[in-house]
Amino acid sequence: MTHNRIKKNTSPLLHIVFFWLKKPDNKEDRAAFEQAIRKLINTNQQAIESHLGGPAASEKRDVVDNSFTYCYTMGFQNEEAQRLYQTDQTHLKFIKEAKHLWAKVRVHDSISI
Repeated sequence: MTHNRIKKNTSPLLHIVFFWLKKPDNKEDRAAFEQAIRKLINTNQQAIESHLGGPAASEKRDVVDNSFTYCYTMGFQNEEAQRLYQTDQTHLKFIKEAKHLWAKVRVHDSISI
């Protein structure tokens, strides 16, 4: 019998953010959003890892939601680091620069068990 081991990720807390842009097919809006979020990625001190992506070409199933424009995942060492991130100037600057571009945002925070 083979036992699969669960690989622990390096971040105990994942902050997963889905963005739906108002005009997802507008190249200028996408470029502005990507510039603002990459600035956040490169300057924020609380996150210990991050991932920026778009919808994958996953199999169409009832449980799969590929309607978002971007998915941004940040890893934090603990809940305190995530709390500090919420009021960090790098995060607030990103919101100020990009908020006008999105129609909807959904956040899912997950902590290792």
